[in-house]
Amino acid sequence: MAVLSTLRSLFRRPLWPHDPAGEAADHEGDPEDYIEQVRAVIDSHGFDLQIFLVAASGFLTDSYNLFASNVILPCLTFVYWNTCGHTKEIWINITTLFGSAVGMLVFGYLADRYGRRSLYGIELYIVIFSTLLIAQASAGYGDFESGEHSMSIYAMLLAWRFMMGVGIGAEPLSACITAEWASTKERGRMMCAVFLMQPLGQLLAWGVGLASLEILSQSHDFTSDSTDAKIGIDKLWRWVIGLGAVPAVLAILFRLTIPESGRYTYDVQKDGPRALQDTLDVFHSASGRTSHQRLPEDGTEMQEIPSQVPCLSADSQAIIEHTGQDDRSRSPRSHAVADPADTQTEHWQHISLGPVADDDEPEDHTYRSGSVSHGRNASPRLTALQLPDGISSHNVAFVPYSDTPLSPFQTLATDPSAVRPPMHPYDAADDISEDESEDLNQLQDRRMSVPKDHFQRSELMEYFWHEGNWRYLAGTSMTWFLLDIAFYGLGFNSPSTMAKLWTDGPMPTCGEVPAYLTVSSVGKGGNIYQVLYSNARQSLLTTSIASCVGSLALILAINHIDRRVMLIWSFIALAVLLLVTGIVFLQVFHTTGYAATIVLYALNQLVFSFGPNTLTFVIPAEIFPTRYRCTCHGIAAASGKMGAVLVQFIFLAYENRELQQPNSRALGKVIIIFSAFMILGALFAWAWIPAVQTKSDDPTEMLRNLDLETLALGEERLPVELKVGFRNKLSTLLPKGTMRKRTKCQKEFAGPLTV
Repeated sequence: MAVLSTLRSLFRRPLWPHDPAGEAADHEGDPEDYIEQVRAVIDSHGFDLQIFLVAASGFLTDSYNLFASNVILPCLTFVYWNTCGHTKEIWINITTLFGSAVGMLVFGYLADRYGRRSLYGIELYIVIFSTLLIAQASAGYGDFESGEHSMSIYAMLLAWRFMMGVGIGAEPLSACITAEWASTKERGRMMCAVFLMQPLGQLLAWGVGLASLEILSQSHDFTSDSTDAKIGIDKLWRWVIGLGAVPAVLAILFRLTIPESGRYTYDVQKDGPRALQDTLDVFHSASGRTSHQRLPEDGTEMQEIPSQVPCLSADSQAIIEHTGQDDRSRSPRSHAVADPADTQTEHWQHISLGPVADDDEPEDHTYRSGSVSHGRNASPRLTALQLPDGISSHNVAFVPYSDTPLSPFQTLATDPSAVRPPMHPYDAADDISEDESEDLNQLQDRRMSVPKDHFQRSELMEYFWHEGNWRYLAGTSMTWFLLDIAFYGLGFNSPSTMAKLWTDGPMPTCGEVPAYLTVSSVGKGGNIYQVLYSNARQSLLTTSIASCVGSLALILAINHIDRRVMLIWSFIALAVLLLVTGIVFLQVFHTTGYAATIVLYALNQLVFSFGPNTLTFVIPAEIFPTRYRCTCHGIAAASGKMGAVLVQFIFLAYENRELQQPNSRALGKVIIIFSAFMILGALFAWAWIPAVQTKSDDPTEMLRNLDLETLALGEERLPVELKVGFRNKLSTLLPKGTMRKRTKCQKEFAGPLTV
């Protein structure tokens, strides 16, 4: 327990600079609005190291174990099946990817059904268990020369890699943990930082392979195909796989430091007080509540806590700090709220937050661990904020949330736009009528009161079909599916691909040399040491480093670019790059100009990470409501893995396995075909992916993230012309007069069947 306590103290310090005073919300409003308070606590933090390590450690484990196959498969070929014509490596990859797709569907659903914490660590136990089983896989007793053995190591590897794939498939947990615990402002940056673990996992796998090769080369002779060399290489691949359990163990320790997501506790388990308390516990630093100054310490009287009140003067966004000492004529138990009838004179009403026991002696209001005591007549909760006559939560214009949480007092004004202007692209007064505003407020309340069995058929039909949010799921799934066809087509058979890229002349074919030499550019006279070393060096230079650079660049840029627009244009950029790469490959294959293909291939990997490979991971964790977030992210991610499985089958079937031949130009043709899939990805991103950001008033930030609660409202939060769907998007390309006619028509007739 002392270790866990130390971890909590260490990791509860924000990593990225932030301004708590500017970002924290007022907590003295309606205590029933727990989700506002949970969100305000989270939003008061910047880039939080604890949450990052919890999510990133698990994702690093998954990436390392998934891409370790590129390191170990040449070793297995050298030791166990060093013959021509087999397809064992591809079937091992297919099994791993299919298991990963199954895990994504299963863990995504279970995380939404039973909670994120209920699944914390389970997938890591599966990874650890399967890792140890793979490392101990054996061919039994037999003869290496004849190939006869009492057991089948190939069957064992298929079974245990499938199990590992299921554990690796818990990808939705890392994404959703990050999205739900990250502040609105830093959500994109934190999720990109978590996804950085994918290229780092690849880099780490190659690094471990190189280190193991150097260590074992001291005690084994790898310059020949002797039995001693096979024993050493058999140790090597087991070391690489076995060390994958180490980050998994660390990930389990990190995940023990956080409770259930506050958003899940509130939205699904319907336990507001516990959601707020758990959130406070996570962000309560060891030295006190220093990173969230607006929350009172235990035992602090409420009247001593500063409050924010909106100043409805000429500068409608001005916020004045008010304490009991600023205006002694006011009761310390009252809060100043704008009188909607007299906003020009800045006259303030005084609305009591609770009954006064005595006119001369105010009651003792004390904050006690998430509740407020009212003197001798202690009540478990503070009396709800009283609204002026004619003001209710449903007769004010709907204004989406943003990075700066709405104070409960801001909902009292008849014209919230005077407090905070609506954000682009929802700033047109005609976009949301009074009736639509009331409907959206009611929709938001309905979201918070869904029955606990949120997987009832009626609830699923309501959200996905009748409200039209199936397009979000289709958009994220299709873009991920199309992306992974190209990404895994190029990156999951790395040794074979690198061998074709890094050669300036014909390579020896299987039969002329042992099979393991056909997946390397070393050529005749090479040995297993040279094969493994060259594969690692080439993959690091061509794939891993470029991917890391792309991910790092996106971490820096994510708050300054529109994620939806970036997804569309990065798909288009990849389409162009892949087309050029394929053409250049066909022209310079087996010539001294092969370096051009290497540069283009590395540039493709950089754009993959800077664009769709990261964004298809980020966006699904943002746009769905908490109760379906992991399920939908799991479906989208599983769709991607099925695209990866599909391309492996294409490799098997393509012109009698021509892609496996070391001197075949077929890879260039396939790369050109991949460019067509990227065009389709851009099309689906344009039609079915919603915006998750809006224009920022901060000159240092080009865009502002919408908060998860606003995004959870789905299609119904948007005016018709901003809704997703091919028909709606095509209407925006028509002349203005035609667009207005179509918009009017859609308002009258469009329904859930609109594509």
